[in-house]
Amino acid sequence: MTDHLPARNAPSAAKPLHIEPGKWAKVILDGPALRIDRPRQAPAWVPLRRISRITLSTRVDITLDAILACAERGIVLLLHDEREIPAARIIGRAGRFTQLRQRLLDLTEEPDWRKNYGDWRYAMNRRITAIVGRRLQAPLALHSHPHNMARWLQEQIRQMAGEENERLTRHLFRQQALIWMQSRLLQLGLDAENELWLAGAPDLSQELADLLAFRLETIRMGWLRGRYRALQRRDMEPAPISRRAVLTKTEQIRPRMEKLGQDIVNRLHRWLVERA
Repeated sequence: MTDHLPARNAPSAAKPLHIEPGKWAKVILDGPALRIDRPRQAPAWVPLRRISRITLSTRVDITLDAILACAERGIVLLLHDEREIPAARIIGRAGRFTQLRQRLLDLTEEPDWRKNYGDWRYAMNRRITAIVGRRLQAPLALHSHPHNMARWLQEQIRQMAGEENERLTRHLFRQQALIWMQSRLLQLGLDAENELWLAGAPDLSQELADLLAFRLETIRMGWLRGRYRALQRRDMEPAPISRRAVLTKTEQIRPRMEKLGQDIVNRLHRWLVERA
C-alpha cells in the first residue's frame, strides 16, 4: 500500500510578492496586511491572505513582527543580494501534510542514506538533461552530461541575448524556482524544525529547486530565442532586459513551473515509497 502526496490547492488570489530592489524600503505589519514604505511615495498595502511567497532584497528593512506574521501563515521569504543570488530563506510553520516528511525521516535511518539519495538526485539530473537536450535540439553528446549541457545552454543564450541578460535571467529563474520549491516543501511538512534536510547537506529545497530550474531552461531558452529573432527581423541589437520583465515572465509561466516542480517532488516521494 502506498501513500500519495496531496495535490496543490486550487488556484487562489494569493500571488508571489516581489519587492523591487533599488531605493530603500521598509516593510511593516499593519493589521492583516504588510505596508511597504518608500521615500517620496505613498505607502502600499498588501493583504497577507493575498501573498503566497515573498522575494526581497537584503536592502529592504522588514520588521520582526512582519516576518513572524508571514511565518505563521506559511509564507516563505527569500532574500537576495544585489546580484540576485539568494542570501537567506525564512521558513515558517509547516502545513498539515506529513507523508513526505515521514518518508524522509525513515530514509535517514538507513546507513547509506546520503549516498542513496545522492544517486537518486544524480539520476534525476541525468533524466532532466536528456529532456532538455531533446527539446532544445542540443548536440547528442551532451544529453547525458548535465554540467556540459548547462555550459552549452549558457553559451547559446549569451550569443543571443548578451552576457548580462543571460546572467540576470538565469539568476531570477533559479531564484523563483527556489522559493516555489521551498514553499511547496513547507506545505508538505518540512519546516524550520527539519534542520537535517533544510539547513545542511543535503539542502533538499535548494537541490530540488536546482533540478526545477534546469527543467525550466527550455522555457528560458525559448523565451530569449523568440525575443532574439524578433530583434533580428527589425535589424536591432539585443537590449538590456529589466528585472521586472523577467519576473513578469516567471509569473506568466507559474502554472507550468508548478506542474514541473510537483513532478519532481512526486518522483522523490515515489522513490521513497518504493524503498519502504
